[in-house]
Amino acid sequence: MPVLFFSNSGLQGDLLFSLFSQSIPMPWEKACIGKQRHCLQHYEAIIIDCWQIGTNSYSKDFLSDLKKIRHSKAILINFPADLPTHISEKLRQSGFYLLCDNNISQEKLIQRLSTAIHSCESSHADNSQSPLPLTRREQEILGQLTTGEPNSVIATKLHLSEHTVKNHMYNIFRKIGVKNRLQASNWAKLNLQEERI
Repeated sequence: MPVLFFSNSGLQGDLLFSLFSQSIPMPWEKACIGKQRHCLQHYEAIIIDCWQIGTNSYSKDFLSDLKKIRHSKAILINFPADLPTHISEKLRQSGFYLLCDNNISQEKLIQRLSTAIHSCESSHADNSQSPLPLTRREQEILGQLTTGEPNSVIATKLHLSEHTVKNHMYNIFRKIGVKNRLQASNWAKLNLQEERI
């Protein structure tokens, strides 16, 4: 599975992406937050360049975008060395791993990032049979979603109201980190067991 690198579209992001993709041999993709090609669960790890936290004009928007990211291995790099404790604690509580601040050397950054990603691979292999973050009902609805049926048909099949199905869909999208039905269906095909689909 590829590693996704979130950064800006400027020179700094391009240089970091080039450095990572040349120094750490594995498939890499680069995107701005919310503009990736696949749902987040498709990636081995998510690496996020946090230089924007230090700039007042972008800080709130960037932190708001970070809150939307749900991934078991979301790694933050290049954050300000003087990041306030209350922000770093909120990020940790949200499941982010704060790897290194903006005072680290290039060599140490590559070394730490490579170690973190490879530990992701081994933990991913160890936890491949871990339970899904979805309830049984959400898994049923997601399984029905792969058939391409609209919410009204899914509701009828499962003896639910259309509003309940819609609420479950919202929760499913949020939990698995997707934005639409197609991404959710693709996620289900990759992650749900065959007999559930």
